Amino acid sequence: MAILYVASEASELTPFAEMLTGLRKLKWPVDYAYEGILEGRRMLLAANGAGPKLAAHVVEIAIRAGMVAELSSSRLEAVVSTGYCGALSSDLTESQIVIGTEVLDRATNERLECAEVLAHRDFVAGVVLSQNEIANSAAAKEQLRGSGALAVDMESSGVAARTKRAGLPFACIKVVSDRADESFPFDLNAMRTPEGRIARGKIVVHALTHPNIVPALFRLKSRTADAAKALGEFLVSCRISTVSKINEPGTADS
Repeated sequence: MAILYVASEASELTPFAEMLTGLRKLKWPVDYAYEGILEGRRMLLAANGAGPKLAAHVVEIAIRAGMVAELSSSRLEAVVSTGYCGALSSDLTESQIVIGTEVLDRATNERLECAEVLAHRDFVAGVVLSQNEIANSAAAKEQLRGSGALAVDMESSGVAARTKRAGLPFACIKVVSDRADESFPFDLNAMRTPEGRIARGKIVVHALTHPNIVPALFRLKSRTADAAKALGEFLVSCRISTVSKINEPGTADS
């Protein structure tokens, strides 16, 4: 049996991957796909770009791969939506771990329950709002705060919906990349491709023509690297259950 971790970007998963043994690349038609072993358990790590559609596609590919292999070690036992999130609560700080108790799909208002996550490390648990656009400014996050969610992401609703349709446990484990009171130095939504991916070429061109934003970009790169490291350390220490209620820090591990 295997656990699938789905993120938007490879950089969100790389620190976690580096802590696995037997790491090898998977021949999946996505941007990033690797597998490794953690304490005798098979871990599948994949990233395919921003947004619910691209993320759900990863789950579909993983399910099909397990069916084709016809091996018990290839079958999914759980799926985790992971990676960066933006804080909606002013209490959340950079690199803080957020575990979803529910994912609220902003497009449909559907609430998708999350499996229990058992961990000794600190985390904050609550509702994660999922939408197909980047919460680019503090003002945008302020508007979203009325939903009652702690944080906002772009992939968890797509992952959750496809995972639930397959009858598998779903968990949401995120790390804060930007605070509620922060705005990005330019419109990141304008830097997405028609498929939804972040186009790094567009960001480079924009930076070359707007050199004043370069220091902010370097700070963002450093911060997200720290967040990914914190996320990786949490992922190797936690366990996913099929129970929906979230445990508080310090509870017994499975």
